[in-house]
Amino acid sequence: MRMVTISCSCGSVCDSRRNPLRGLDVAARLDAVRSAFAVHDGFLTLELDAAWHPGGDEPGPACVVLVDLDELDACDGLSAEDAASVRAALRGIRVAGRTMPGPVVVDGTWFRVAPAQGFVPHVTYVVHDADGTVLEVDEPLVERDLLAELVDEFGRSGRPGLVRLDAVAARRSLAGALDEARRAVAVAVA
Repeated sequence: MRMVTISCSCGSVCDSRRNPLRGLDVAARLDAVRSAFAVHDGFLTLELDAAWHPGGDEPGPACVVLVDLDELDACDGLSAEDAASVRAALRGIRVAGRTMPGPVVVDGTWFRVAPAQGFVPHVTYVVHDADGTVLEVDEPLVERDLLAELVDEFGRSGRPGLVRLDAVAARRSLAGALDEARRAVAVAVA
């Protein structure tokens, strides 16, 4: 029997043999995957109710309880056909039920977005090339396609522009840094 890790935003953590998906049929598991806190290429993070709070402490009103599962945990007890359906649903990247764009490579520079570590639905944008990490920013989910905007900015200003974006995003936000870069270009053109 496999163990799953259950953690809470209050700091409580435990390993449990209780799998929150065990006993659910394939339709319920697929619903859980679609609405998951995060899905990232075969790994799944689900938000659980307070009954799953780890440790001996009672959960507080601000507690967020998460469980991390891999595809073996998510498919535990299913037939081969049903397990294949769940594994297929675990492909790609989703945060809070929203599909994130896949990696983009431009001239040897990789642009990626992935679920951020933590107890809020944030994403991490990472840009790297052969010389190392160019940009790494954790952001709340926004409606804009910031990955596509990063690729566009790279086309306009190259690696140095992304390094500047990283510095500005640390003080503001990635969306704010991209807006500022566009305003600077518009002013320079005018």
